[in-house]
Amino acid sequence: MVQCFLVKSDAKYLEVAEELGERLCREAIWSGDQCNWTGDSMEFIESRWQVVNRLCGSELYTGTGGIALFLIRLLSFSGQNVFQKTAEGAINFALSQPPAGFGFYAGLTGIAYLLAEAGEVESALELLERVHQHGPGTSQSFDVLSGSAGVIPVLLKLNALYGKQFLLDAALLHGDCLLQAANRGNQEGEGWSWTTAPGLATQDLTGFSHGTAGIAWALLELYSQCKEPRFLHGAEEALRYERRWFDPEKENWPDFRSFMETGGPVYATAWCHGAPGIGLARLRCYQLLQDHECLTEAQAALHTTSKALNAFIAGGEGNYSLCHGSCGNAELLISAGDLLADAESRNLVHQMADDALKKYHLGGNPWPCGVLNGGETPNLMLGLAGIGYFYLRLYDREHVPSVLMIGPE
Repeated sequence: MVQCFLVKSDAKYLEVAEELGERLCREAIWSGDQCNWTGDSMEFIESRWQVVNRLCGSELYTGTGGIALFLIRLLSFSGQNVFQKTAEGAINFALSQPPAGFGFYAGLTGIAYLLAEAGEVESALELLERVHQHGPGTSQSFDVLSGSAGVIPVLLKLNALYGKQFLLDAALLHGDCLLQAANRGNQEGEGWSWTTAPGLATQDLTGFSHGTAGIAWALLELYSQCKEPRFLHGAEEALRYERRWFDPEKENWPDFRSFMETGGPVYATAWCHGAPGIGLARLRCYQLLQDHECLTEAQAALHTTSKALNAFIAGGEGNYSLCHGSCGNAELLISAGDLLADAESRNLVHQMADDALKKYHLGGNPWPCGVLNGGETPNLMLGLAGIGYFYLRLYDREHVPSVLMIGPE
């Protein structure tokens, strides 16, 4: 996708990833040829969100699928048999209790991607053909996390690798679904948005995981492959909607989830919501379109994200998860370092990584994970597998692609 600088980094980063991988293997719970893990999670119980410790599901986001993906990546650098065995056990569990829905992080497309990465390409393609034979059908899921915007770039990536027409056809169906579902502003210039969190938001969401930034990115990836003007138009309208809400003073976009209301706009700073994820999408949009407004927005997001990382290093509260923690936020700086040759961003990522290495890898303290008021959890997007993936990516970005923005090269 982009040129990498400092591709092979210090071996200490590989050591962190290996230590986390070994922990996950030791802590796996086996039943026959399947394995799983327990970890902290948030569940809505007795009319309120509570931390519970439970078995993982099967999906990429918080399930065995995501842990397996990390172990497969780790296996290519450290050929320990235990990594392969545990990854196979995690995949077997995911296949025995597959997630519902077609999505990437939370559904069957993610499991198919995992199979392809594990070398089971035929099985991956068979699963994808079954899941996407008729596109999204009657699903009302549109976002990156569990909907059409998340699967389009993955289908395009796999089509580029394996040349299967049904993958492109499915991506086109999902793209048209997004266009048909758009809420088109009543007045010119309002842009298009999508209802991705019905009942939970005061406005259609901005942001990457559930909002218009991720949908704009997916439509642009589709346009770049098929050159159909309708997808470019949809992406431009999605960007127009999000630009309405940009706050130049805060260099960020508001988070419209209703539970975040505090009497005024709330501005998140995470891959899932707020500047880091939006900036990541804008950098890719700039790369595809050479649109300098996208670059300006990406630079604003980069400034906001850098301030947040500096505050975190200095002792601020937070966590290291990929979804809404510092390892996820760092992906924007990694991309800026590669695409814009931004040495300052690269240095800040390494500063954060080295600081955490001393505190938690060498210091022996529990890693702060992404479950609010919870402890360590093993999974990819909120926990230890994701932290390990981040360090593995720092070690060798050429062979460890981002798991936060998967798409065509």
